Amino acid sequence: MGRRDLLLDIGTEELSHLEVVGALIRMHLKPLKTNREAAEADPLVTIAGGGGVGLFDSMGNAWTANYLKVTGELDVDLRSNIAAEARAKIVYERLIDHTDDPGSIDTVQFLMTREITHMKAFQAALDSMEKQPFSIGMLKPTPGIVDEYFNGSTGDGNEGDSGMRGPWTSSFGLHPVESQMNGGKGLSVGDINGKIDGEDRGKQDDAQKATTSAGDDAVGKRGKEKGKTSHRKAGKSSGQR
Repeated sequence: MGRRDLLLDIGTEELSHLEVVGALIRMHLKPLKTNREAAEADPLVTIAGGGGVGLFDSMGNAWTANYLKVTGELDVDLRSNIAAEARAKIVYERLIDHTDDPGSIDTVQFLMTREITHMKAFQAALDSMEKQPFSIGMLKPTPGIVDEYFNGSTGDGNEGDSGMRGPWTSSFGLHPVESQMNGGKGLSVGDINGKIDGEDRGKQDDAQKATTSAGDDAVGKRGKEKGKTSHRKAGKSSGQR
């Protein structure tokens, strides 16, 4: 319930940020209705929108629910929220660099600062779950190959770099493997096995499937087993006759 309260608190504040941004946009677009020079800067907004706030991005794409990214896994969604706040911080930072209006700068500075506040809160909520950094979902990755860093960029680069190495090739148990084209063994794809001991996987295979005919048994393992049983019984009955 505590993390739910966090999401409600931040969600409510974000709605207020929409009002702040909307008011700021209206103030900047107001001259479009009467000032011809301002209108010429963006005639589409002037003629089609009358200087009003439209739910479009800078390229004219309408806002859609595609902007909402929800997985249903709290830790995954918290990480996504942290990344979203970081992207918003960068956008506000660039907006500050492209305006000379003191009031707008102060407003955007406030919004930019609150993004960091939200990042801290989301990170604290994520830490409170006490999950390992790479423990995502319920199913385990395949051992061995999960720690293999594939060196897919070989040869000399434009800047003279060849076989560059960094912490991303050796941290968290990672180790580099070379392509078979370069004499290496490549990724251990032969070790992949979708069935891992101790995990109950593929439960959908045993579930009752949908049927395409009201007179047929359900299609699936259970349905097939029932069908075989009924056929055997029918055979015995006909043989007894």
